[in-house]
Amino acid sequence: MVVVLMIVAYILGSIPNALWIGKVFKGIDVREHGSKNTGSTNAARVLGAKLGILTLILDISKGAIPTLIATMLLESSISVILVGICAILGHSFSIFMKFKGGKAVATTVGVFIVLVPGAILLAAVIFFLVFGITRYVSLSSMIGAISLPIWIILFYKNIPLTIFGIIIAILIIVRHKSNIQRLLNGTESKFSINKKK
Repeated sequence: MVVVLMIVAYILGSIPNALWIGKVFKGIDVREHGSKNTGSTNAARVLGAKLGILTLILDISKGAIPTLIATMLLESSISVILVGICAILGHSFSIFMKFKGGKAVATTVGVFIVLVPGAILLAAVIFFLVFGITRYVSLSSMIGAISLPIWIILFYKNIPLTIFGIIIAILIIVRHKSNIQRLLNGTESKFSINKKK
């Protein structure tokens, strides 16, 4: 059962929502515009706020749905974590895009909102505080991700979930490697939405 759920989670996580939404609604391939990323941030930049929000909701759902199903069907917390990991890996290394994909943030939110809703809420607070000050989504995402395992261990005292949070925080930072370089160079773009979209 766990293997089946892991495969389903990976395939669901692999669905490139920004890509198909851009093509269906705007006739645009988001990989050719903005940051060329298939995450919800670039979707909002390229496609506009409404389609960006739609992408965000669907990307969060990719993590939440398989993880929720796993919590209902599996007894082992480790097995549930493995399903969540597969959803996140699907988003970042999509089978439908030659194992390329987004930067794992939205789907991570979906997974952890099921497992540790209080911790992800606090991480979201950190995200919005940093974003409000800097307007950098990348920096806000990384700092929010770093804070997540801290909130998990403080409020849930769950070692496996804390380790999971640390692993995903590392993944998110690695996926933001190019953003880190631009932040250091002072060339990272602050978030803005094309109002005409």
